[in-house]
Amino acid sequence: MNAKKAILTAKDLSKTFSNESVQQHVLKNLNLSIYSGDFTVIMGNSGSGKSTLLYSLSGMDRPSLGTITYFTDDKKDGIEISKLNNDRLAVFRREHAGFVFQQNYLNDSMSALDNVMVCGLLKTKDRKALAKKSRELLSRVEITEQDLNKYPTQLSGGQQQRVAVVRGVINDPQILFADEPTGALNSQNTTNVLDILSDLNDKGQSIVMVTHTVKAAERGNRILYLADGVVTDELDLGPYAGDYKDEKNPQLDKAKERHARLKEFLQEMGW
Repeated sequence: MNAKKAILTAKDLSKTFSNESVQQHVLKNLNLSIYSGDFTVIMGNSGSGKSTLLYSLSGMDRPSLGTITYFTDDKKDGIEISKLNNDRLAVFRREHAGFVFQQNYLNDSMSALDNVMVCGLLKTKDRKALAKKSRELLSRVEITEQDLNKYPTQLSGGQQQRVAVVRGVINDPQILFADEPTGALNSQNTTNVLDILSDLNDKGQSIVMVTHTVKAAERGNRILYLADGVVTDELDLGPYAGDYKDEKNPQLDKAKERHARLKEFLQEMGW
């Protein structure tokens, strides 16, 4: 039994897409819990339903059947978001969920700082406090003072994605959802963004991430494998031990063992 606190549960979750006379059953009576403080990674082959599951859990899409319940500090019995109307669901997402996508979706007509603040202003009207918090978070991900007022097109791809991560956490979400957040980045920028996510998780941020790469998946402590719309198995990897290729890593042996366990698990899953 998992001693951690469940902050989200999905019960009998199904999602069907209809195209004329053809129905595609993407999620099939799926049951799942997400736990506080976990870095949960969802993996699976193309078409397995990874992104559909992520969008359903986050409230960005509605399941065809089943329930999704969030357990928040102010609602002991949980909030069944699958029953909320569109307006209430939008408010709930704003209050409890953060998002990072493969494409950063920054507003090109706003500066890096304003892209973050415009999301923060949906929750607070204290512009002074919000500006201070935004600057501190952007500084933490190495967006310098001189870059704060630059437009996204004046920033590198890695810088843009780091701004997008800050935008995703500016409202202190209960869960940060990330859909292939490094899919459009080069190797070094991928490492930089993953380091940020690991740092956030070390500080207690719950994260659910979809990825198709081992490099990204290694950052998670819990790996879920999705096939044909259901979670077929999962792996408890424990805390991230650092890069298994870094000979200066003080936890090198542990990191190598961790990498080998993940590779073996994925091979068993037919990945």
